[in-house]
Amino acid sequence: MNIDWQAMKEEWIAEVSRSVLPKLANDTRFGRATELIDRFHHEIEIWRKTNSFRPVIEIGNELAAAECLLGRLSVGDSLIYEPPMPDTNKRIDFLKTNSAGAYEWIEVKTVSPQWADDEAGWLRFTRIAQAFPENSRLVVAKEWAGAAIAGQSIKARWSFIQRTVEVEKRATFIPRNQRGPVSLLFCSTGSDWYQDELEDFADFYRTGKHRADDWLRSAADRYMHDEGIRFSQSLSGFHYLAREHGEVSAHDFSMQVAGPSLGA
Repeated sequence: MNIDWQAMKEEWIAEVSRSVLPKLANDTRFGRATELIDRFHHEIEIWRKTNSFRPVIEIGNELAAAECLLGRLSVGDSLIYEPPMPDTNKRIDFLKTNSAGAYEWIEVKTVSPQWADDEAGWLRFTRIAQAFPENSRLVVAKEWAGAAIAGQSIKARWSFIQRTVEVEKRATFIPRNQRGPVSLLFCSTGSDWYQDELEDFADFYRTGKHRADDWLRSAADRYMHDEGIRFSQSLSGFHYLAREHGEVSAHDFSMQVAGPSLGA
């Protein structure tokens, strides 16, 4: 059975244009909606010339994020897309302002690890497995795409770390008179990686200590050490959005993700 991927993408674009874009454009609480919508159309034009669809997926996630964030606004709140910041071309995706004039910034990042079921990936996983904590491990079989399954989680964690450092630095450009909490919203397809993986990372970021049930804790420490990465812990938290590539809206959305209590 041959799948017409081009037709599926065009159908998705048409549905986004019918059901999502008008909703955002007509919401008076959403400032600079036109800029986000224009970026969506711009990335589609580039895709049709270059066949690079990943930027369209990323903008699709920003549209879905805007839809979710608008749905969580309280009376008197407003949302603005990529407000300019003086003396820099740096941007943070969304700025929420409440009725009292307090600010909250939210950056959106898509984390979509490449599926790679190869020998190199399996060897990397077996090296990490040698440092598993005594009470936690990931059980996969090489014959059942074990390298790819483990690789998705490993690459997602590295992306969490890299993107967090990037947004910490970007947040330093926020004007003094607009400062407020800055958080990071990570987008998944809902199957590339799962919310509980972000919970592990979010708890580590907040406390400086890994959860006892985090099978990647030793590898994450080694990765940060090798890359010379240290967090300022200036971000206020992390959010989770899941949207399959064929969906026009998110099917799961959680704010201020945190792991379950493990008890005393």
